[in-house]
Amino acid sequence: MNAYDSVIKGTQASRLILIEDSFLAKGQFLLYLISANRKSYDIHVLCYENFASKYQTLFPTLSNIQYHDCMKNNSSLNLSMFETVSSIVEKSTRKIVILIDSLSMYLLLTGFRKVYKELLDITSSDKFPKVVQFVVVIHKDVTEVNQIEHLKNLCKTHIHVQSTNNPIILNLILELKRSNGKCVVQKLKGELKSDNTFKLINDLPPQIIEEDKGIPTNLASFKLDLQDNEKKAKDELILPYTLVQNQSNSGGMIHYVPDEADDWDEEDPDDDLEI
Repeated sequence: MNAYDSVIKGTQASRLILIEDSFLAKGQFLLYLISANRKSYDIHVLCYENFASKYQTLFPTLSNIQYHDCMKNNSSLNLSMFETVSSIVEKSTRKIVILIDSLSMYLLLTGFRKVYKELLDITSSDKFPKVVQFVVVIHKDVTEVNQIEHLKNLCKTHIHVQSTNNPIILNLILELKRSNGKCVVQKLKGELKSDNTFKLINDLPPQIIEEDKGIPTNLASFKLDLQDNEKKAKDELILPYTLVQNQSNSGGMIHYVPDEADDWDEEDPDDDLEI
């Protein structure tokens, strides 16, 4: 089973799946496929982009799917995302999968700092142990790039849906972070059918790359990292004490040159005290 199948069928444990799409390459079909493969869980869809009645036509007809019309509260934000999830968890007796479409619309009305904190809280296994998975859709043509990058740091699975010259042919780039610090990247191309199924045209073998340990940008008003030319200049810099150490083989020996005013007397310095 490849990385794509493991994510869709739920065999790959991933508490947060981030789907990045656009107007020309919508990722709602992934929500359809994921929900169709989570029949043993209660599925709750947080509808921020369309009314719940619209989503009922986009998802499979299953008794375990419930829709929450969050658009009603968008104007006044009477109920936050965190409060909505808390209410769902309190009423549920089974394990839960939560689908959010889309986080971009909620961001426009709430602000990134609050949404980031809420997403961090609701994806915490300690606060909501009943929730086994969150699947979140984000629109790259609506949400700022640096905000998407910050959200990607919260998830272990990221799926980027890309358009092609053919509107029914889509490219997928799947990034799956592993606990050993490596990242599996798989590129796929497929045909989107009218029934929301996705028929793979080619399935390239996944590539395993080391996870980038670089410092995230846009975290401060000043630079936190060095450019290549700056690193080279730093490595070539010779400090004074290293120059002396390289020229001398005396190790840690201390050389003392007495001054004229020094009392260089090897006799007992206390002999005048008459002790």
